[in-house]
Amino acid sequence: MSKSGYPVCHLLYEEYPRDPRVRRYVNALNEKGEKCIVVCSKKKNDSYFENINGNLIYRLPVSKKRGSFLLTLIEYLLFAWMASFLLLYLQIKYRFKIVHTHTLPDFLIFAALWNKIFGVKLILDLHEIFPELYMARTGAAHDSFKVRLLKFAEKYSIKLADVVITIHDNAKDIFVNRNKLSDEKISVVMNSVDPREFPHPAAPVENEFVIIYNGTIVKLLNLTMIVEALAKLKSELPENDFGRIVFRLYGDGPALEEILAAAKSRGVADKVQYMGYLQPADMRREVLKTGVLILPPIKNIYSDLFYTIKLIETIYLGIPVIATRLNTYLRYYSEDSLFYFNSGNAGELAERIKEVFYNKEMVKSKTANARADYDKLSWEIMRDRYLKIVEKLIA
Repeated sequence: MSKSGYPVCHLLYEEYPRDPRVRRYVNALNEKGEKCIVVCSKKKNDSYFENINGNLIYRLPVSKKRGSFLLTLIEYLLFAWMASFLLLYLQIKYRFKIVHTHTLPDFLIFAALWNKIFGVKLILDLHEIFPELYMARTGAAHDSFKVRLLKFAEKYSIKLADVVITIHDNAKDIFVNRNKLSDEKISVVMNSVDPREFPHPAAPVENEFVIIYNGTIVKLLNLTMIVEALAKLKSELPENDFGRIVFRLYGDGPALEEILAAAKSRGVADKVQYMGYLQPADMRREVLKTGVLILPPIKNIYSDLFYTIKLIETIYLGIPVIATRLNTYLRYYSEDSLFYFNSGNAGELAERIKEVFYNKEMVKSKTANARADYDKLSWEIMRDRYLKIVEKLIA
């Protein structure tokens, strides 16, 4: 693909290898015999430099505090400023051909401005739709100053990029319409499962019905609704059946205490277990034990654009999914593939849990349909799409 030992440098304000999307890109390039450089943020106990399977990982000591708009902006700017110096140094040392920048923030791509001046091609990978995310989290109006500022940053970040990648067709439609993009400049590379990361089939724990959430625990995901549904089921299910159900939380985030407090106040504290943060390989083993994945966000301008890796992994493994009816989910997975319920309806969510718990034939049918839908969007397809983008830029 390239005469350079490290043709691609990935830049992300997130931990690596925690970020599964970046991990899959790196693995795809490794399969082609190419190693990568990764510039990322540093978690407390991580080393500043690490060699992972021949890939060079450089970590900058700026971590997410998830504070106010101003504090978050300062963190973004500080990370981008530090990254710009490191990217220039690494460019001189390794002469990579592409800087692949992963959002958020969108303007992180400007950290690679010097690299672009020296002829490096820039990929902007829009993992999120930042203005819609901010409006959903804060209630800000679409024409408020901060939202207009985010749209301004999005527009000029896209202009700086040679190629734009995003996560699904719904997101692409927004970026194309808002920024007058051509189909030649923007491509969709959807989150998919690298089969090498799941060599073993799902094996739900016998005598347990495990609901798992793994990732950043934030209010936007509405995980307290699972607690509300469990409280309803406590009075509706036979004691022995309800005794098998457990909801396990893995990860970290600002909404954790609220969820645990809700479980205590509703009398189901023994059913909600916080397991802490696990490394990706360990978490993948835990996912295999899942009885059902529940994705209960309230439907809004941003959640309608959700397409999480957790959804894809469980579908790939043949694990049933209960989810809010969201536009992006419905675009790719029909009513015959997922156990959908209406936004905010805890009673309906409890009914879907009972369907999965008791109706094994329905589960078998829906998981098979979901897997057939997924196979049209598999990692093999998305990997080849990404590699063609990289090859074209290097050529």
